[in-house]
Amino acid sequence: MTDDNTPIGLSRRHILGGIGAIGVASAGAGLGTTAFFSDTESFENNTITAGELDLKMDYRMTYRGGRGRLAEIQNNYPNATFVDEDMEPTDEDTGVYLLDQVPSLDRYPTADGWVRGANSIFNPETGEGEGFRREDLVDAGDLDEALIRLDDVKPGDYGEVTFSTHLYDNPGYMWISGALTANDQNGYNDPEMAALDELGLPTDDPAGEGQLADAIQAKVWYDDNCDNIHQADGSGEDSGGVDVMLSIDTSGSMGSGSGSKMEDAKAAALNFVDNLGPNDRIGLVTFDSSGSLVQGLTLDHSLVADDLQPGSAGITAGGRTMMDAGVDLAANELTANDRGVDQVIILLGDGQPNESARPGNDDVQNAIDAAADAKNAGITVFTIGLDVSSGSTAQNTLITMASTDNGTTLYYDTPTGADLDAIYAQISSVILTGEAVIAEGSLRDVLTELSAGIPLDANLDDENRVCFTNSVTRCFGFEWELPFEVGNEVQSDSVAFAVGFAAEQCRHNDGETNPFAVADD
Repeated sequence: MTDDNTPIGLSRRHILGGIGAIGVASAGAGLGTTAFFSDTESFENNTITAGELDLKMDYRMTYRGGRGRLAEIQNNYPNATFVDEDMEPTDEDTGVYLLDQVPSLDRYPTADGWVRGANSIFNPETGEGEGFRREDLVDAGDLDEALIRLDDVKPGDYGEVTFSTHLYDNPGYMWISGALTANDQNGYNDPEMAALDELGLPTDDPAGEGQLADAIQAKVWYDDNCDNIHQADGSGEDSGGVDVMLSIDTSGSMGSGSGSKMEDAKAAALNFVDNLGPNDRIGLVTFDSSGSLVQGLTLDHSLVADDLQPGSAGITAGGRTMMDAGVDLAANELTANDRGVDQVIILLGDGQPNESARPGNDDVQNAIDAAADAKNAGITVFTIGLDVSSGSTAQNTLITMASTDNGTTLYYDTPTGADLDAIYAQISSVILTGEAVIAEGSLRDVLTELSAGIPLDANLDDENRVCFTNSVTRCFGFEWELPFEVGNEVQSDSVAFAVGFAAEQCRHNDGETNPFAVADD
C-alpha cells in the first residue's frame, strides 16, 4: 500500500495476476467467461492517508445451466451442489447449481445456511465455532483463477455472483469498475456462418470480435439483503403498499439524552418513515420492562414521525428488555389489521432479552418463539443488532429471530448508532423502493459503463455520498444471462472480463479522486 494519489487503471498489467482463462464450446451456442474480482485493498496505487485500510470480500455463485450437468460442472467447481429456484440446497437435479462460495464449503460444510451480514458469521442453530475469521475472507488479488469458469453455455442459461465487501480498520469510500478483456470469434462453423449470413453480419474475420458480449445481458446492483436476487420493485406509488411495524428497544442500555443510542435509533427510524409511499402504513412499538403500542398502523406517517423527533419525550430509555412483547404487540397489530399486503416487523435491539411477557422463565426462547409465531403468520421479520458483541447470546438471538429470504437471514449488524441510517436504508430498498441498479444492459454496455469507475454509496437515501463503515458487510450482485432468442451466431464465441473494487480511506479524503480514472496502459 502506498500514500500516493496515482489512480488505478484496470489495465492488463493490473489484472494479470487474477485473470483466468475460460473457454466455451457447445452444440447450440457457446460461452466462455472470465471474471476477475479485485479487492484493491493491496492495490499499489490506492491512496491510504492514515492508518490502514483492508478490503476483504466473500461471495456466493449460482448458475442455472440445465439438468444433468453436476459431474461436468464439478470439473471446475468440486464443491458444486444442487439448489432449487429459491437457492435453497437440495439433493434433486434441478438444473440450478451453487458453484462455490467463500468462506469455503470444504472448510465450513454447513456454511450455505450461515448468516451473511453480521460482522462475524454464525450458525445460530448449532452455535458452531466462532464465526468466519477475517483471514477466511478473500483478498481478491490473491485469486489464482477466475471466479466464473463455464463451458458449454447455451441460450437460456443464467448465472449470478453475490459478493459482499468488508472494510476493516477504517471507513472508506468505494468504487466499482470493469473491463471487457476479450470477445473472441474463435473461428466459424457451418451453423454459425449460416446464422451470421442471415443476420447480415460479416463472416470474413475468424480471428476477430465475436457476438457474445453483445448477446449476453448483464446487471450489477446493490444487493441489500444479500440474497442473490434483484428486488427490482418496492411498494411503489402504484402498488397496494406495505404494512410495517417498527419495534424499538427502549431499555436502560439504550441510554438517554442527546447523542445516545436511543436518539440515533429514533433518527434513523425517522428517515425510514420519510421514505414511505402514500399507500404504505406504519406503526410503532417500544419495549423495555414491558411493551407499548405507541402508534397503530396508519397512513398518516406524521403520527409516527412525531414520536421519533429528536429529544421527544414520548420515547425514553429505561428498564429491562422484554423483547417478546416487542414482537407480539407488533405482530398482533399487523394480523388484526390485515389488508392483504406484505407485512413487516423491523426490530432493533442492543442486548439480549431479560424479561418476558409470555409464560415461562426462558426470556431468550420466549423472544425466539414470538418471532417464530410472527413468521408463521406470514410476517417478514427484520432484526437489527445495535452494538451487540459478535457471538454473544444477544446477537445469536436476533439472528435466529430474523426471517430468511432465499437462504439469507434478514439480520443486520451495526457496531454504532451512527451506522443505523445506512442499515435502515438497506431495508428500505428491499421492502419499499427496490434495490438500486448500478449498471445494466448488454455485457459490453455494462462493462463500458463500469470502465471509468462508478462511485458506490453506503446510503442512497442521503443526498450526500456516504462512506462505507469498517467491519459492516455490504453486498453487491452481478448477474448475466444468455437469452433464449440468441441463436447459432454466438457458437464458439468466448468472452473474458474483469470486475474490480477499490477503496479509499474516508478520513482526510473527500472521495472525489476516482482511482479507476486512468485508461489502459
